[in-house]
Amino acid sequence: MEKSKQSVWLITGAAGTLGRELVRQVLNAGADCVALDRNTRGLNQLHDQMVDEGLQPPALYPLDLVGAGPDDYANLAATLEEHFGRLDVLVHGAAAFTALRPLEHQAADEWFEILQSGLTGPFLLTNALMPLLRASKTGRIALINNTACLEMPARWGAYGVAQAGRRQMARSLAAELGPRGPRVHEIDPGPFFSPLRSAAWPAQTQDELPSAAAAAGRVCQAINQGEH
Repeated sequence: MEKSKQSVWLITGAAGTLGRELVRQVLNAGADCVALDRNTRGLNQLHDQMVDEGLQPPALYPLDLVGAGPDDYANLAATLEEHFGRLDVLVHGAAAFTALRPLEHQAADEWFEILQSGLTGPFLLTNALMPLLRASKTGRIALINNTACLEMPARWGAYGVAQAGRRQMARSLAAELGPRGPRVHEIDPGPFFSPLRSAAWPAQTQDELPSAAAAAGRVCQAINQGEH
């Protein structure tokens, strides 16, 4: 099969508020996009929306980072190798958050789910896709982070722990991979209206916050500015 001549992106959390906008902007830029999410219905809706807008739809890859293991990520890497031959950009956008609460009140099942989707899953996914990222001349890894919970750590629970771990993982990878890459970006898109934002600040309204499209634009700009 002929390998893609366009830039190839993989976006996790693609059916979410920010993920959908990232996929839209990547497709608008003429790149190939693999949309990964555990929400199969949301992925199908995303596909139909892109078709309705006249865009080449993304490749859909349903996968739950909470339950996925090394073999699942190896299968994903093999699929990408077969269809694209490389990966230019990996965006870790998936996140899980329930509500603000002290660590002592964090339910065990929530702890496991949030850490798996926000930290362990991205670690396993990055390792599995590293050979494909190295096959690209412009390989980039982007972790979407929330610095607010690091600056004001109280009551963020497992989500805050995952964010701190993502920051350390990004910095470790950047130091280890060095100038030869793939390059690593730690990106905070800033506040925007989303269900996750509403779970933490329920009094805020959509009119009071920037749009997800604007946040996605900032993410894409930060990633593209880091191109070799």
